[in-house]
Amino acid sequence: MRKRHGVIAASLALTVAIATAGCTTTGDAGASATTDTIRTTIDIPATFDPTLSTSLPDFLLARSSYDTLTRRDAGGLAPGLATSWTSTPTEATFTLRTDATCSDGTKITPTVVKNSLDYFARPGSGSTQVVYTFGPGNTPTITADDAANTVTVSLTTPWPYLVDATSVASAGIICPAGLADPAGLAAGTVKGSESGPYALTSFEPGVKYDYTLRDDYRSWPQWSTAISGTPAKKLEYTVSPDSTATANLILGGQLDIGKIQATTRDRFQGQTGYAVTVNHFSDSYLIFNEREGSPFTDEALRKGVIQAIDRSMFGNVTSQDTGEVLTSLGAPDVSCVSDSSIGIPSQDVAAATSALSGKTIRLVAPTIVGPAGAGNEYIAEALRAAGATVELTNTDVGSWITTVVAKPGDWDVTVFADLNFLGSLASPLLNLTGPTIDQGGTNYGAVSNAAADASFATANSASDAAARCAALDKTVQSLVDRSDTLPLLNDAFIYASRPGFTVQMLGGALDDPIFRIAN
Repeated sequence: MRKRHGVIAASLALTVAIATAGCTTTGDAGASATTDTIRTTIDIPATFDPTLSTSLPDFLLARSSYDTLTRRDAGGLAPGLATSWTSTPTEATFTLRTDATCSDGTKITPTVVKNSLDYFARPGSGSTQVVYTFGPGNTPTITADDAANTVTVSLTTPWPYLVDATSVASAGIICPAGLADPAGLAAGTVKGSESGPYALTSFEPGVKYDYTLRDDYRSWPQWSTAISGTPAKKLEYTVSPDSTATANLILGGQLDIGKIQATTRDRFQGQTGYAVTVNHFSDSYLIFNEREGSPFTDEALRKGVIQAIDRSMFGNVTSQDTGEVLTSLGAPDVSCVSDSSIGIPSQDVAAATSALSGKTIRLVAPTIVGPAGAGNEYIAEALRAAGATVELTNTDVGSWITTVVAKPGDWDVTVFADLNFLGSLASPLLNLTGPTIDQGGTNYGAVSNAAADASFATANSASDAAARCAALDKTVQSLVDRSDTLPLLNDAFIYASRPGFTVQMLGGALDDPIFRIAN
């Protein structure tokens, strides 16, 4: 099982990367702090409704307020609102803990959980996460047995990643008060909707978001990993203008924990009590627009683009060689990847020039791919060096994903950044196979690869992990062989903390940082 999880590219807010997962450097971070508050950073969220989360800040705030059935741990999954579960590729049954309550005192029963999951899975919700949670084409049947204290989720088409998906913040359980007022839930004005530890107390949109620990909360996850320190009574999320400024604020004492860039981590070296914690983060890979009218309906041209790129150089430019060049469509801690052997083409400038000379290519990509989109600039220059005319749109995440999703006639190729909350190769494969965006799927480039579709279906119906991994690897190889994608780089998420404060991301859970005040 993979040791971290993730979302579609629309859900991204990246930092510059390092590849060493869970690595902590610099002085003694064991000092205690005389405060009950943790001040940290966040990018601007778009919603307070966990089911509508699209960017990382949405997921982080959802995690603060809404508990999930399972949670990530260093060794896989840990009990959350569910104490145990059983599953097959088409069904999962969860037994709930008996001490969980909503922030308004309502007991969290199987019926409460069922109603929340039904709301999440509702057709036409606009949620980007439903397909990753329940699988493509599935509308789940969810049943509650209050007497047995169980909830069962049944699927028509196999999706063996369902239990893993219940650890993602977008699957957080919303209490009846929130379901009664969806608009207020999304706006952050509903009281009593929280199933998790923190309630939103105040916020200034785009500036600051304040949360308070519930006095009655007793439902902390049953992690097998030791969690030292004390939960903060208050969480203050501040929108930092940039990660360089974040480093200044932490060193100056105005922030306790914050996301920083690789370029500023050396500033904490030798600073007594400060810590820098590095975790695997985003996986980037190419997606070609293979719709009629795009030059990349031609496999030879796709292959030419792939041959033009030096993936090691891309890593150097994007992350100062602190990222990790991918060997598949996920980092080594993604399930099935560490034992896989995917054949990925090497750079061949002469062959690329033969294919691309005189061609015009529209590259649309987000500026989160390296400092100010430096990784995108590298790819554009590599294609130009191969004789292509490149029109680069290096833009913010919102504009980028709007173009890729809603304006298919405006782009030819993109660098896709995938948080992969699912923790499986199934996450990137959903973006490269199956139904297209206009068909209700997440196949962004309208890729039509029959071999990949077939092996992905085999993987999803496999009854054992070894057979599933073999089929997933075969799917990735089919996509690479047909030049439908090129695995690029795994970036990292870097937290810095000042003395007296700690942060852990167990199993690489990107939407589940565990903030603590040292005792």
